[in-house]
Formats: sequence, structure tokens, C-alpha cells
Amino acid sequence: MPVTSRRNIVHTVRVLALVLFVACIRTPVVDSRSVTTSLRAEIESINRELEAAFNRKDMLAVARYYTDDARLVGPRGQEIRGRAAIDAYWLGVRNPKSWRLEAFDIGGSRDEAYQYGRSTLVQEGTAGDRTSVADFVVIWKRGTDGRLRMALDFYH
Repeated sequence: MPVTSRRNIVHTVRVLALVLFVACIRTPVVDSRSVTTSLRAEIESINRELEAAFNRKDMLAVARYYTDDARLVGPRGQEIRGRAAIDAYWLGVRNPKSWRLEAFDIGGSRDEAYQYGRSTLVQEGTAGDRTSVADFVVIWKRGTDGRLRMALDFYH
């Protein structure tokens, strides 16, 4: 395995470990079942909204589910940071066809949550559809408007 690839894997594992550690230590002691149940329902609902926006080809609506200072980190370590860059990233998605978000694990608190899942994104092309499947970790933060938005979206 090339050294740069090994470094990327080590970096990815460190980032994920840190994200999960922070999510765990910042979670207040409350009835975790009720928080987890309502939090799961809320995030699953947002996932359906994201899918619907993508499926109707409204990429700016997808981008609006990120905080203004959010970070989006891709599989090669590329990092997209801030409102303008995230808007440009999503507006750059060409020929969107469908998107499916699966949640494997959701936790945290009402105001700061994490989600581990899988994204299946399909784009139309002249030679046929192109499907991208990626696992992801998202850190959600609740804004002053009461809505959860993505503060960190790490996919691989």
C-alpha cells in the first residue's frame, strides 16, 4: 500500500475516532432512549427531505442543510469549508437522478448529534447511470432557529 494511501487511512480513522469521542463526551445525562428515539426520527425525516430535494434536482436546497461554517470532507482528504464552497459543491453535481440515505447509527444530544450511514447517489449519463456509494459520518448542530444542520459531513 502506498505511503500516502496509508496516511489517508490513518488520518480518516483518527478523525472518526475524534468525532465519536467528542459526540460521546458532550452528550448530557438524560433518558437516552427518549432522546435517541426522537433524535432518530428527526434525522431520518431530514434525510428524507434531503433525498427529495436531490431527486427534484434542487441542489441549493440540499446545500441549505449545512451550517454556514460547515466542513465537508471527501475520500481523498479534500475539504470544502463554508457556505459559498458548499453551495458551489452541490451546484456542481451534474445530472442528479436519485439519492438514498441510510442511517446505521444516530446518537448524541438534542443540540449536537452524530449520524453514521451510507449514501447511494445516482447521476444520469449518456452512457448510462453512474452510482456512487459512500459511508459517511455527519455531525449535526441545532441552530438558533431550532433546526438541525450538518456542521461536519465526512464521507468515504
